[in-house]
Order: sequence, then structure tokens, then C-alpha cells
Amino acid sequence: MSIPWIIALCVGLATFGAGWLIYGYHIQVSSQMRRQRQFKRLEKLTYGSDSGISEADRLLEKPWFERLALLLSGRLQGNSLLEQDSEERRLLARAGYRGVQALVTFQSFRLFFVVVVLLIFASYALVLAAPLSWLKVALAVGFAYLAPRMVLRHLGQRRIRRIANELPLFIDYLRMMHGSGVSIEQSMSLFAEETRVGLPVLASEFNVVRLAIKSGRSRSDALQQMAGQIDLADLSELISLINDTDRYGAGLQEPLKLFSIRLAERRRLDMQEYIGKLATKMVVVMVLFLLPALIMITAGPGFVAVFRALSEIT
Repeated sequence: MSIPWIIALCVGLATFGAGWLIYGYHIQVSSQMRRQRQFKRLEKLTYGSDSGISEADRLLEKPWFERLALLLSGRLQGNSLLEQDSEERRLLARAGYRGVQALVTFQSFRLFFVVVVLLIFASYALVLAAPLSWLKVALAVGFAYLAPRMVLRHLGQRRIRRIANELPLFIDYLRMMHGSGVSIEQSMSLFAEETRVGLPVLASEFNVVRLAIKSGRSRSDALQQMAGQIDLADLSELISLINDTDRYGAGLQEPLKLFSIRLAERRRLDMQEYIGKLATKMVVVMVLFLLPALIMITAGPGFVAVFRALSEIT
């Protein structure tokens, strides 16, 4: 191993150790912030609202580490504390990670990863002193910044595919519960609490909906928020169907049956399309791998006989 790579490895290990220390400090700061929010909530319930204090004054009263955590979580904009519907928050929700803690952890990990890659490649570029070294450093830093989001998007798409696979069984479960006289809200609560149904991803999503309803949000708003975060067409149609029947007071059994039939037909057509594309791809595989072997097996003895006859003539 050359000396530049040894120096880069030492810098990377030192940065990794410093990152672990920063992560431990981040966990401690997060617990302190959680306790402070609980105490402030208790003080507000006990002594009333503190509306006389502006958001800027509240921000200036906070310690620097809490302001940094608010900045990483996307809740700090100018001089006010706002919940921003950022792309990272939507990707985390699709992957199953919700809350400020998940967003702060993701932003901290991405910043730490970018710093590690920057230090490793910058030290290598300083030692090597090649003309294109800093271009490689810029490309590596750009990849380190985009790689966590790409991984998160992949996790979200895989989870959305699992939700799409679980959706037909959930519709049958909802029809069965509604046909036995159980309301939609009770059905969703039982489904979220019951882990033996075999639909873990949808159960976790409806558990979030159940907690949102318990916290005071209406059922239609909680369901609409879940459908907007997941961004699955079939699930959005189902949520719109439930909200419309609840709004107009219509029965849900027959619309669910028709929606289940339409969903099964759509999945059948999607499967036929997938099989057609797979057959087209298999033609290329057969031409590249199966056809040469078939030619060798069928025409090989004839070619060998022709070559042997020509060699005897000569």
C-alpha cells in the first residue's frame, strides 16, 4: 500500500472516531431537548399560554446545540420555527421513519459522511499533487452528498412495493370487518393493533393514523396525510373512497367490492404486461447464450465430419 493511501486511511479512521463522539453527544442533546419540551409543555398546561414571547426571542434563548439540531431537522427558517415538508422528510416517511429525530439523524449522518469523504480524498489529493486530483475530490463529495438520498429513495420504493402487495388482502379484511358490523375507524384500530394478520407494513402505517386520530386530528385528514406521504395510486384511491363514503353517508361494502375487483383486474393486466416484457428480454438471453450452444450441439458433428474429410483429401 502506498504512502498517500496510508495517510488517507489514518485520516479516515480519526474522522470515524470523532464521528462516534459527535453521535454520542447528539444522543445526549436529543434527550435533553426531549426533556425540555416535556417541561415546557407542563409549564404551559399549568400557567397558561406564553404568547407574549415572540418566536425570535424563543430562538435566541435556546442553546447553540439546540439551534443546530433545529437547523438540521429543517424546522428553522429565518427567525421562526416551522415544520417544513422537505423532500428528505417525505423520503423518510416513505421508508418508514417519521419524526424530527429521524430527520436529524439522517442529516447528521449525511453531513458526517460528506466530511469523511472530503477529508480522505483531500488528504490523498494533497499528498499526490496530481492535476485532476481536486476534480476527483469534488466528484467524490458530490456522490457522498447524493448517495444517502439515493439509498433512502430505494428503501422507500421497496416499502411502497410491499404496501402494494399487501393492499388487496387489506381490502378483503376491511370488507369482512365492515360486513360484520364493525365501523371503519374500529377496523383500522384493530388492524393497527393486531400483528398476526400478516401485513406488517400497512399495520405500521395505520398505527400512525390511529395515533394521529387519538391526538385530535380528524380521520379523513390523517388518512389523507398518510396517502400523500406514501404516494401510491391504489392506496390514494382507497383513501378517497373511504373519505367520500364517510362524507356522503353511503354504504362501504359494495364500493369496496367493486374496488377490489378493479384492483385485481389491474394487477392481472400489470402481470401480463410484465410477462410480455420478460419474454422480450428472454429472447435476447436465448440468442446470446442458448442459440450458440444449440448450434454447437446440432451442427457440431457435421462440421467435424466435413473438416475430417477435407483433411483426408489434402
